[in-house]
Amino acid sequence: MAIYEIRDTISGPGSTFGDQVIMQRKINLEPGMRHTINHLDWFDDAISGGSAGQPNYKMEVYLTNYPVILRDRVFHTGNGLGGPLAGDDQVLWKAHRLNYSSGNLGWYDAEFPNQFLGATPTFSFYTPTLYWTIIWTQEGEIGYERTFEQSLYLALESKKVDAVEYGIGLLREYNNNQARKLSNNGLTMLQAEVIGAMPMWDIGGIRSELMTGTTSTIGDGNWFLNQAYAGTNGEIMEDSGTIRIQLQESRTMVPSTEAFGSDFLEFPDWFKAIAKPFPSLETGPQRANFPPRRKLTNGNTEMV
Repeated sequence: MAIYEIRDTISGPGSTFGDQVIMQRKINLEPGMRHTINHLDWFDDAISGGSAGQPNYKMEVYLTNYPVILRDRVFHTGNGLGGPLAGDDQVLWKAHRLNYSSGNLGWYDAEFPNQFLGATPTFSFYTPTLYWTIIWTQEGEIGYERTFEQSLYLALESKKVDAVEYGIGLLREYNNNQARKLSNNGLTMLQAEVIGAMPMWDIGGIRSELMTGTTSTIGDGNWFLNQAYAGTNGEIMEDSGTIRIQLQESRTMVPSTEAFGSDFLEFPDWFKAIAKPFPSLETGPQRANFPPRRKLTNGNTEMV
């Protein structure tokens, strides 16, 4: 295991005939090693900013194992394509600078990992190359020139690994960097969907409950109430088929803020709990005796 310190610079003019200026520098590392970034420090010597005529701009600075693949999204200023997100597997480090005065955002700087995390070991990788990339876009301008002057300091901890670990690491990083162009893993939810998922937050308390009357359009519900009919007579006998219909109605799907069960037929969902100890009511008639098992000479069970 060894600690390597790398100091490097990137400088010079860059021009574009389109929306963006992209400048890149390649840093070679020793192969056959697992590299871990112990510390990284980035310094913008030129204090890059927009032109006097158009101050709105955005700059992204990357450290990756492979050349940056632009994603199918626009910069905040609405020009050009942006690079990968900071949390993407292909990104070892990212910084951006943004000035957008017309949107009252002003000057904004950020790094990932931040300087606190960057002072401790963070990401490990195997690919023996680093690409230092600057992506610049300026709102409302096409075909312009920018001059960059930046410095970079890296402290890498490198450890020799066996061929299997090294090969698998190379393949994984190659796939992460080359197998995709667009990452879209978020889920947009409407307010109605959020309310539907948490109905109690919407109605402000416990969900309303359904109760059953003494009779219904299908049959008497007294079997579920465990009490005599009208307080004087015995329970009215109901066949199992009728009870299964009542259980089916108690499972009626309802909107998120309504009581479970069938309101029209007066069959609440708690009918299911009463019938739970009687499997034959839920699953249908059961055989009194299961057929005997017969086995073949090889020990397999024979179907009767």
